[in-house]
Amino acid sequence: MRLIELLLASTIVAAAVSFALFFTRPVRSIYIRETSDLRRLAYNLLNDFALAGVYEEIIVKGNLSGEPWEDEMKLMLSVSLPPEVVFVMDVYEVKFRPGGGLQKVKLNTKPISNIDPAKMDLIEEAESVTYTYVCVHDPDRTRGTVLVITLTLGFGG
Repeated sequence: MRLIELLLASTIVAAAVSFALFFTRPVRSIYIRETSDLRRLAYNLLNDFALAGVYEEIIVKGNLSGEPWEDEMKLMLSVSLPPEVVFVMDVYEVKFRPGGGLQKVKLNTKPISNIDPAKMDLIEEAESVTYTYVCVHDPDRTRGTVLVITLTLGFGG
C-alpha cells in the first residue's frame, strides 16, 4: 500500500512540475535586438552621468586644465556599456554670441570611441542621441556652461 502511495505522489509531483514548466514560458523567450533599446540605453547612461556630475569632473575640468580628458571619458563609457555595444561620442560647448546667435564649439580633439568612427556608418543597427546639459555642479566658474553631447551606440560584430 505504501508503495502505491509513493508512486501516486511521485506521479502527481512530476505532472505538476511538467505542467508548470510547459505553461510558464518567459515573457521574451526570443530576444530581438532593437534600436529603441540602444536609444533608451544612451539616454539613461547620459542622464546617469549628469546626475553623478561626470561632465563637470571630466569634461569641464579637463578643458580648464588642458589635460586630455577624452581617454577618461572613453574609459567611463567602456566600463558603463555592455561589451558588444560600440560607441562614438562628440561633445560641444554652446557659446552665446553678443548679437544673440549661438555657436557650437567642438571640445574633443581626439575621438571618444571604441571603434574607428569611419566604420560606424557600416553598422546597420545604430542609434544616435543628442543630450543637452547645463553644468550646475562645482567648479563654480563653470556653472552655466551649456554642453551638447552626441552619443551614437551600435551593436558590434
